Amino acid sequence: MVKRREPRALSSVAKQQPSPEQVEAFAAAADGGSRHQPEQFLDPNAKRDYKAIRVPFNEYEFSKLEELAQRTGRTKLNAIRWAILKLSEEEEKGTKTEP
Repeated sequence: MVKRREPRALSSVAKQQPSPEQVEAFAAAADGGSRHQPEQFLDPNAKRDYKAIRVPFNEYEFSKLEELAQRTGRTKLNAIRWAILKLSEEEEKGTKTEP
């Protein structure tokens, strides 16, 4: 036999309505407007437990990664991180070289 639950009385739970300012802030953020949040400082030497990405490689790309790691004396993972930071730095300076 199914036990039916009765909804709580609305009078016992005070339902809060957002203020007009909260509604406007939500709408502005949803539309891509400014969120008035201070820029966050990210530590480049922070512990690496934030996100992980699985990247599938084909045989050619993996061999290039291995060659790069060996030439630079880095691990494959460190070579990937180094390449990301290097490309990001070049993009910021506007000195990116197209492959």
